[in-house]
Amino acid sequence: MANNPVPLTLNLSSPPPNVKVNWMKNRCWILDNLDQKVPRPDIDPFPVKTEAMMACWILQGGLDFTINLEKVSIRNNQMLVIMPGCVFQIASGVENTKFILMAIDADVANDMLRKLGLYMALADRYYHYLIREINTDAAVQSNLELYKFLKKELLEPDYPNKTEVINRLFEIWIIKILALEKTQNTSLLGKSLTRKEQIFRDFLILLDKDFRRERSISYYADRMCLTPKYLSTIIREVSGKHGMQWIDEYVALEAKALLHSSEMSVKQISDALNFPSQSMFGRFFRKMTGYSPKQYKML
Repeated sequence: MANNPVPLTLNLSSPPPNVKVNWMKNRCWILDNLDQKVPRPDIDPFPVKTEAMMACWILQGGLDFTINLEKVSIRNNQMLVIMPGCVFQIASGVENTKFILMAIDADVANDMLRKLGLYMALADRYYHYLIREINTDAAVQSNLELYKFLKKELLEPDYPNKTEVINRLFEIWIIKILALEKTQNTSLLGKSLTRKEQIFRDFLILLDKDFRRERSISYYADRMCLTPKYLSTIIREVSGKHGMQWIDEYVALEAKALLHSSEMSVKQISDALNFPSQSMFGRFFRKMTGYSPKQYKML
């Protein structure tokens, strides 16, 4: 791994380490590799929990992600927007990838969206990400010019109302993203689901909300007014995985993200995930990953 991997441990109170970024404390940061002759990102392989709204725009090449256990790929002239609260991981980078990364504080993003009447995009629903296609040269050029102007303003010394200027530029950027042709992932938006697919989707919505404290199929079946056997059968038919596998993988993914991208101790993470004891958390984590929590934290 190179000395300066793309920093995906998001902390908007300070700039990401070892990489030059343009940033505004507690509000946003942006970075790109557009000026590199051989632009190949070296990716941090660990899952990261982000409390910011994250955007990745590919101008050449592509990247493969997992977002809350779902595989997502973006390629040339596509933009991926990851919603706050997600655990995401870069699965692989593609040779000669040119990209722009942006992170916006969740509260700042929410305030912008409320003002724009677009809060639904960050509502408590199974909308973990959006993908937009920038499919004309004019649209690419327009978005790139706006990005460069935003980057320039972040580099300016502080001046009166600079924060408001940055906010307005981000608002324009969000409007332009959401106004692009609707080619987003149809498994999340715009698809007519079968009854079984809808049950599975409802299970994932509930799981995403409650997995930190509820880890039995009976709980989710009861909340959905179904029998545990019926819910388990549907989950297996639609996804190819058992319900308990989904639950365990959600817990393990959250644990990995917190171990690697937070300052929380193993005990604090065990408590946050509602394990009866740190030793039980350790056994669970080793079963899921092959590492103890302390070993994984040091990787």
